[in-house]
Amino acid sequence: MDVNKTTSIPPKGDAPGRKDERQHHGSDEGEDTTDKNSRSWGDDSAVALAGLAGEELSLETRRILEAMAAQIEPMRLEVEQAKAREARYHELAIRHPILAVPNRREFERELQYVIDHLEGLSPSAALMIVNLANAEELRGQLGRQAVDAAMAHVVALIDEIIAPTDEQGSLCGHDLGVILLNGDAETIALRTESIQRRVRNNPLNWRGKTHLLKVRTGAAIMSTGSRAIDALQAADNNLINSAISPLRR
Repeated sequence: MDVNKTTSIPPKGDAPGRKDERQHHGSDEGEDTTDKNSRSWGDDSAVALAGLAGEELSLETRRILEAMAAQIEPMRLEVEQAKAREARYHELAIRHPILAVPNRREFERELQYVIDHLEGLSPSAALMIVNLANAEELRGQLGRQAVDAAMAHVVALIDEIIAPTDEQGSLCGHDLGVILLNGDAETIALRTESIQRRVRNNPLNWRGKTHLLKVRTGAAIMSTGSRAIDALQAADNNLINSAISPLRR
């Protein structure tokens, strides 16, 4: 080859086969780019957002959405934990601290709710008060913990007697309240006898020794238009007088 001889270089477009080769490579490069940009969130699943599939979103948009999703998940867990704490606090607010029944505030709220909806009940509902009559005697002989155990024992015995639709709750001290949705005079008499017999036949077992428990009961039949405090007073008067007294408006 003579290096001193000038040689002209033909234009690229004039070289045989170059035009087709360039078009072929250009097509491959375009396909590779499109394929890479459509695989950000996985080859086998499309991400839908407001009707758009994942391959229709830009790479930057998908990166932003992924970052948002990573921030939302801890927030969702915090919300679930907050709801669980709220449910726990609500339970603590309405339950008796020792007995497995609602506290007095919650029981009176439920009592007023029943009174406000008496029109749908036939016969009417009734309220019973059950008093642990020998609580002070147990307190003096066995101590406070024995009285707590006796109250819990009476609660369990009453639960075995009342209907699933009835409600039991604390009235503070040594008194329990029972809402009987079927509260006619005959039902009240049967429940009273059943509670007295069950408590009498099932003494408290405290530290290896049995102790007889004594309860007194009173009841009042509810009527529409009354208040929870009226029902409680009527049932308490009945406990004192040992006679069923209907609650009048």
